[in-house]
Amino acid sequence: MIGLYIEERLFLFILVGLLFTMGVVFGTLSAQNLEYGQKTELLQYIQFFFQGMKQETEPVTDAVLAGDAIFNHLKTVFFFILLGISVIGVPLILFLLFAKGYILGFTIGFILQQLAGKGFLFTVTSVFPHYVLIIPALMIAGVANIDLAGALLKSRFGRVNRPVSADLLQGLGISGLAMVLLTVSGLIEGFVSPMFIYWVAKLF
Repeated sequence: MIGLYIEERLFLFILVGLLFTMGVVFGTLSAQNLEYGQKTELLQYIQFFFQGMKQETEPVTDAVLAGDAIFNHLKTVFFFILLGISVIGVPLILFLLFAKGYILGFTIGFILQQLAGKGFLFTVTSVFPHYVLIIPALMIAGVANIDLAGALLKSRFGRVNRPVSADLLQGLGISGLAMVLLTVSGLIEGFVSPMFIYWVAKLF
């Protein structure tokens, strides 16, 4: 059933994937083209962060961080749902996916450029664990609500093969699946990633 859903909406998944990837690429390029003063300021912040982590005697897991991450992720999906239902909000869904990719690309690009091998280790251990769930979850939610907008648009012109309520429930159900993945990613970000960051910080 999942395979059929993806197959029927393959174009949307490709479109969303391309936009997110473009965001990552542009974010990486932006990180490389920062002015010297901006690079120095950001690098000092990162070094200050690592110095603070070195002074910790044990990993600092944070329920507040996990809660904030989960809240922000779920807020994004709720926003996707509202934009999908509005129909005209589809371009904004695409823009937000691009922006998420841009932020990720900028972060990883800057860390890799400034910290080289250590930056790669830091990225793999501190960013990858939760983003491995965030990326597919956002793509799924994006596709589900773009598809919902398309179904609602067709219903307004009377070109539907099934009740709109079925499309709405399907969109909400898939968005709910994305929320579950994002909740897990938030827990990883608050309780697992800090342990990896703590160990990696000892190398700096």
